[in-house]
Order: sequence, then structure tokens, then C-alpha cells
Amino acid sequence: MCSEKQGNRFGAFLAFLSGGLVGSALGLLFAPMNGRKTRQKIRDASMTVKEKAISTTHRIRDATNEKVTDVADKGKARVDDTTASVKAAVEAGKTAFVEKKSELANVRSSDKDGEKTEETS
Repeated sequence: MCSEKQGNRFGAFLAFLSGGLVGSALGLLFAPMNGRKTRQKIRDASMTVKEKAISTTHRIRDATNEKVTDVADKGKARVDDTTASVKAAVEAGKTAFVEKKSELANVRSSDKDGEKTEETS
């Protein structure tokens, strides 16, 4: 019984091997081009794929550079606008500080003048 299984396995292996050999032989007999032409065709196709890949890479790089430049320009414009707003706010704060300081100085001087008149009375 064990030898029957081995026989079946060997037969299957032999059928597989002979089928592969027959298929290879038929492929060589009915191939439309010889090996040199086939290799040249593969070389040409790979060069075409390479050129397309390089072209696509360049297009993507150029488009990316455009986008990055646009984003950078917009960001710079926003920073400039924000800087101008902050400068305006700082100037307004300085002006308000100076006004309040002089107002307080006036109130203080009027308080001192009021104290002097009370002392002389």
C-alpha cells in the first residue's frame, strides 16, 4: 500500500515534469519573435516606462513647488497683516497709556492744589 502511494506521487511528478517540458518546447516553437527581438522589445518598453516615470516625477515636483510657493506667499502675507495689526495695537496702547498718565498727573496736581488751599485757610 505504501508503494502504491509512492508510485502515484512519482507518476504525478513525472506528468508535471513532462507537461512543463512539452509546454516550454511548444512556447519556443510558436514564439512570434526570436530572443534578440524579444530582449530589444523588453528594453524599449522599459525605457518608455522609465521616461514616463521621470516625466511624471518632474510634473509632480513642479506642481508641488508651485503649491509650496503659493502657501509660503499666503503665509507671509498673513504674518505681515498680523504684524501690522499688532503694531497698531501697541501704538494704540502707548497712546492710551500716555493719555491716562497725563490725566492722572492732572488729577494729582489738582489734588495737591486742593490740599494747599485747605492748609492756607
